[in-house]
Amino acid sequence: MKKTSSFALPLLAALLISALTITVFLTLTPNTWESWKPATCLKTGCFCEASNTQSPIRQAANTYSSLAFVFSAVFIVASARKGNRFSISYSILMGLASIIVGVGSAFYHASLTFIGQFFDVFGMFLLAVFTLVYAWERVYKLQLRTTLTLYLILNMLLSWLQIAIPDTRRYAFAIVLVIALIFEYYFRVKDKPQIDARLLRIGVGLLAGAYIIWILDNTRTICFENSLLQGHAIWHLLGAVSVVFLHKYYLSET
Repeated sequence: MKKTSSFALPLLAALLISALTITVFLTLTPNTWESWKPATCLKTGCFCEASNTQSPIRQAANTYSSLAFVFSAVFIVASARKGNRFSISYSILMGLASIIVGVGSAFYHASLTFIGQFFDVFGMFLLAVFTLVYAWERVYKLQLRTTLTLYLILNMLLSWLQIAIPDTRRYAFAIVLVIALIFEYYFRVKDKPQIDARLLRIGVGLLAGAYIIWILDNTRTICFENSLLQGHAIWHLLGAVSVVFLHKYYLSET
């Protein structure tokens, strides 16, 4: 009963955030985004799904599927436990980052604007940088204040980078994530913690599979542009599940 009730409030919050996000978009007029600076992807095509300029939600499947990350936050926050190596504060931080990914990505695909693009990638950076600095904290025995300072500095630098040189944003995300995984592996070899590495492998495997689908969609190798079945939407769903497994991996450390 207690476990069920712990999910009730986060689930309600996720439903409200998702409903509010979609409601805000639907109250706008179809030409709302025309005066906004366009996303850089419009030069080459923003993924497979066709842009519906007759609707305030230009890419419906990609917009709605983005909100899967908001529901990932439900599992993350509801699973937080006191007395764990991975503190409740970190669970909340991961949950908030996941919400920002979901709402930011929904904003991006609904508007196909530059500011939407910024918030889409900003959320991804929040999660990737967290995996990096949390690995550093355990490898180098950092204090919480140092970890959070590094977290803020790196996210500020990456935010500046995607504004100044937006075409580097995806490469920067991939580089940060790979470096984070290297340090995470180094931590396990160095300290030999009791942790369920299988959960991390599942999460990384889901993300790798999602990335392959992302490439097939982005290059239009497999593309049904007017269908609700979109490769990029699948990328969102698998990515959201991989975040949950990452959190479960962190919680398994004793």
